[in-house]
Amino acid sequence: MNLPNAITLGRLVLTVACVALLEACGAATAPSTTPVWIAFWIFVVAAASDFVDGWLARRNGQVTPFGRVADPFVDKVLVCGVLISLLRFPAAAEYLATWMVVVIVAREFLVTAVRGLAESQGIAFPADRLGKIKMIVQAFTAGALITLVAGTTFWRLLAAVGIWVSLALTLWSGANYVWKARHLLRAS
Repeated sequence: MNLPNAITLGRLVLTVACVALLEACGAATAPSTTPVWIAFWIFVVAAASDFVDGWLARRNGQVTPFGRVADPFVDKVLVCGVLISLLRFPAAAEYLATWMVVVIVAREFLVTAVRGLAESQGIAFPADRLGKIKMIVQAFTAGALITLVAGTTFWRLLAAVGIWVSLALTLWSGANYVWKARHLLRAS
């Protein structure tokens, strides 16, 4: 277990904590904003750790097959888990519809399946630049939505625009991954 992979697993633990806090707040009759802000900061640390583990892995020559699969998987759990949790809050649901989350989750399942197929055949299929940009936009959007749930309106425009940009990048990058793997998919 190298440091980048440990950071990836730590991000998974932070993801569970973030989603659990949001779920607890969503189940409360009169939720306090303090746990939502704690969830926001956990989310920020988890999202930032995605950059750190990738940078360390590349810089130190510690890119591993486990990391190539686990890192994007944990990213997907982070974004999808938070977006699913946010659907129960009216402040977030004003911008985030269930169908939008279904599209995002479906793309993530599709790309995970394609990546798994490639890796099972010994072919490295790491995240590409477009997928990384998509993750960054999704993270900023999810973070903005969490702040709306916490009662602020400062990031309202980022949430409103971000969800549509996220959807466009989700579809574009998903199609791009399928196109890159077309020879694998035809052979299967």
